[in-house]
Amino acid sequence: MTNSLCAVNEHPIAWHGILRRMQEPHDRLKKVRVEAGFSTATQAAKSMGVPPPTYLGHENGTTGLRRDAAVRYAAFFRVSLDWLLTGKGAHKRKPLSPVVGEVGAGAEVFPFDDYPQGGGLEMVEAPTGEEGCVAVKIKGDSQYPLQEGWLIFYRRLDQGVDEAKCLGELCVVKVSDGATLLKTVRRGTSKHHYRLESWNAPPREDVVLEWATPVLYIRPR
Repeated sequence: MTNSLCAVNEHPIAWHGILRRMQEPHDRLKKVRVEAGFSTATQAAKSMGVPPPTYLGHENGTTGLRRDAAVRYAAFFRVSLDWLLTGKGAHKRKPLSPVVGEVGAGAEVFPFDDYPQGGGLEMVEAPTGEEGCVAVKIKGDSQYPLQEGWLIFYRRLDQGVDEAKCLGELCVVKVSDGATLLKTVRRGTSKHHYRLESWNAPPREDVVLEWATPVLYIRPR
């Protein structure tokens, strides 16, 4: 009878130990890596550009998880930084978008998409329902009435102009000479040529575009 009681009483102690271990940052890091679909820690490390031994040390707990590394992991796995470090607060974060450049100085975007997919100058919360878009930050006052620091969200494209979506709309466009601009797109005088309008600058006439994509959202900051 005594042995049976001992066996029963041991279970709460064992479960308490398991729960305590799950409260460690490295356990939560492993949890979100698996949730993100990475079967191994090495795969996750390579995807985010972190040396595998560094990430492995953080995930298995042999290296303490410092805040600077945690910020990177939280952004990559789209979880709350506070939850990752302390276990407090909400687990999941809203989807994030990379800021891939600036727009200004005559409405040219620079540097433009000079980052791998999912990377950028910084990560910002994506507009509701627009996961997968990117953003540029307004620089200077050349886009009045838009103000410096505001964010322009859109979707990356490789080629083409969908006139049904772009004509008459404010778009991010890439012209044939390589410049990327923030312009209202109008039909030009001939096929595949467009008039590009600004709010406070002369229009550009009969421009050939590599691609154009409508602005999805403008967010003041």
